[in-house]
Amino acid sequence: MVIILQLSMYLPQLLSTSSATILMLIAADIRRLRRIPRLHAARIPALAPHISILIPARNEERNIERCVRSVLTQSYPHIEVIVLNDGSTDRTGAILASIADPRLRVISGGQLPPGWVGKCYACQQLGMAAQGEWLLFLDADTVAAPDLVAALITSAQARNLDLLTIFPFLELGSFWERVILPPFLALITALFPFAEMERPDIRPDQVLANGQCILVRRSIYAQIGGHGAVRDEVLEDVRLAQAIRAAGGKVGAAEGMGVLQVRMYTNGREVAEGLMKNAAAGYRSGGGRSGWAMTGLVLEAFGPPAIMASGAYGVARGNAGVAWAGLLGGGLSLLASLALRATLYRRLYRQPMAYALLWPFGLLSYMIIAGIGMWRVRHGHGVVWKGRRYAG
Repeated sequence: MVIILQLSMYLPQLLSTSSATILMLIAADIRRLRRIPRLHAARIPALAPHISILIPARNEERNIERCVRSVLTQSYPHIEVIVLNDGSTDRTGAILASIADPRLRVISGGQLPPGWVGKCYACQQLGMAAQGEWLLFLDADTVAAPDLVAALITSAQARNLDLLTIFPFLELGSFWERVILPPFLALITALFPFAEMERPDIRPDQVLANGQCILVRRSIYAQIGGHGAVRDEVLEDVRLAQAIRAAGGKVGAAEGMGVLQVRMYTNGREVAEGLMKNAAAGYRSGGGRSGWAMTGLVLEAFGPPAIMASGAYGVARGNAGVAWAGLLGGGLSLLASLALRATLYRRLYRQPMAYALLWPFGLLSYMIIAGIGMWRVRHGHGVVWKGRRYAG
C-alpha cells in the first residue's frame, strides 16, 4: 500500500516528463526531415560525362517497360542504357525485345555463383558491361522524370560526391502499403543522419544508399571491386555506400521526389516478404541503433494514448495531479504526433491525412513482420524474395 501511494505521488511528474520526451522526439523528427538535402537544379555540364544507366530485372513484366521508356526520354545527352534480364520466367525478356532504341542494350544474366546474392551479381555484371564514367543503378520498379540524370550529375559534381543516392516519391496503392511503409521509412530516417553523411569525419556505418537509385563514380566503384565487395549482402545498397565511404569516398543523399517515383510493392504479401528480407538482413548486421530508433517510434506512437489513459485513471480516482498531467500532457503529445503524421501522409505520400490515425497499427504490423524475419534467420529458415532463399 505504501509503495502504491509513493508511485501515485510521483506519477504526475512521470507523466509530465514522458509527455515532454515525446514532444522532443517529434521535434527531432521534424528537424531531421527539414535537413534532408535537396537536389540541385538540373543542367547539362559543359563537359558532360558519359553515364551508364544500369537496370537489373528479374520477373519485372509489370514494371520494366515504363521504367526503360522513362530513362530513354532523358534530357541528358550522353547515356547508355543496359538492362540485365536476371533469369526471368515471365514476359520481361519479350517486353525488353519490343523496345527499339540504339541506346538500349539488353544482356542475359549468368548463373548465380555460390556466395552471391542475386541482385549483387546482376549489378556486378551490369557494372562490367558499362562504358560510362558514372554508373547509375536503378531498380526496375522506378519511373524517371526527363531531368533525373541531369539533376543527379549536377548535384554530384557540385557537392564533389563519389556516390549520390536519392529517395524518390513512393507510390502507395493498397491498404497495407499505405499503413506499413510510412512507419518503416520513418525508421530509416531516424537511423541515418542524412544531413551529416558528407562530413569527412562520418563513420562508414553511418552512411547508406537507396538501391532504387544510386549514382556512383566508376573509378571508386572499380576500386572496391564493385558489387563484389558486398556480394553476400541482402542490404547491398547500404553496404555498397559504406564500402565506398571506408575506401575514402564521399557519400551523399538527397530528396528526389520530383525526378523519380517508385512502386515498391503492390499488396500485403509483397510488403511482408520485402520488409521481412530487409529486417532479417538488419538483424544479422547488428541492431543496436535500430533498437534505439524503434524505441523512439514506439514512444511517439503508443506513449500519448497511454499517458491520456493514465489521466483518465486520475479523473476516476479523484487525483487532480494525475488527471491534469495525463490529459494535458498526453493530449498535447497526441495532437503533435497526429499533426506530424498527417502532414507526412499529405505532403510526402499524397494520401488522405486520416491514415495518420492508423500509424500505431502500421508500426505494430511492421514490428511483427520484422520479428518474424529475425526469428526465421536466427533459427536457420532464411527468407524468400523473388524465388530465391536468403539466410539473411
